[in-house]
Amino acid sequence: MSSVEFDTSALSGQIEKTAHVRPPEGPIQGSAAEELSVPRLVIRVVIQVLGFGVLAALLVMLVQLICGGEGMNVLTWIIAAFMVTPLAIAQIRAFQARRSELDDLARRLPRFAADNHLSHVAAVPAAQHPVTRFRVGGPLAIRDLLRSTEGSGMEVGTYHFERSMGRSMVEHSSSYVALDLPSTVPTMTIVTKLGDVWSQPSVRHDAQHPLDIDVDFDASFSVWCQPQADAAVRRHLTPQVRDALREVAGACDVEVDSGRIYVIARKTLPFTDPVTWRWVGDVGHLVALLSQPDVPISVETTTGWKSRDVERAALFAAPRSGRGLIIALLVVVLGLAAAAATAVWS
Repeated sequence: MSSVEFDTSALSGQIEKTAHVRPPEGPIQGSAAEELSVPRLVIRVVIQVLGFGVLAALLVMLVQLICGGEGMNVLTWIIAAFMVTPLAIAQIRAFQARRSELDDLARRLPRFAADNHLSHVAAVPAAQHPVTRFRVGGPLAIRDLLRSTEGSGMEVGTYHFERSMGRSMVEHSSSYVALDLPSTVPTMTIVTKLGDVWSQPSVRHDAQHPLDIDVDFDASFSVWCQPQADAAVRRHLTPQVRDALREVAGACDVEVDSGRIYVIARKTLPFTDPVTWRWVGDVGHLVALLSQPDVPISVETTTGWKSRDVERAALFAAPRSGRGLIIALLVVVLGLAAAAATAVWS
């Protein structure tokens, strides 16, 4: 496969802001339109505020009783309301920020697709899509599905699915790049050990078994394949291919199946960030190398990969939530201190 470069001018320039953009895929479960629905926000905020409010009230009452108070009273509910108000505000602000982000995506991505001869669909049902085989959970939608109109078979999108956690369903997402392989490569599953540990890993096929490659590579990835493909997989995972996988896709899972390769991130990648598309271009070089593992890789390509180490690490970094956690703990401490004070003074 030849070098893949993208015109990203539509992602960074000024863009006219009119009314909020609404994707036309409203009925599709897991779509952006469903995520941005006001009834969904109201239900989520009400359920969380009521649930945490009751828990906060019980905790405040317990502190009041420990400190010699008479138990639940008006102040119990006032303090509990104080403790959950930041949660409600945070949910509303997060909704507004997410709406702005998705509106910007809906404006920019179709222009980016047109500039790069890609087709773009805001969302499609994911039930029959091949990528659903590589994650456990109920398929919802493929969002922002971009496909090449040329012969590479390139496809980029974000797979949204849900898994049960206790009695509730939790939504997950994985952005991916899929490409046709120009030559025969054995079916294999390569699962990263360096990605976000809280996300969902790839699921190996039932007929696959673990395959040791070498100590250094096995510290970064688990390789699975069918027993009869062991030798072929080892032939394709040459030292330079292993180095390239660690460099370009170290935080991703890789699936080779039916003449296609899927490089799957364990998070949603920002499709309006040019860094994402430089990474997609690097994946194109990686696929070419995997197809011809004995062909020496050019110094220009390896130098380019190295020069993008920092931006690639930032692209796949887990989101930070330290500030919000500190504020939440501070509010809880202040609430419990107020509960103790009101019990003592009463």
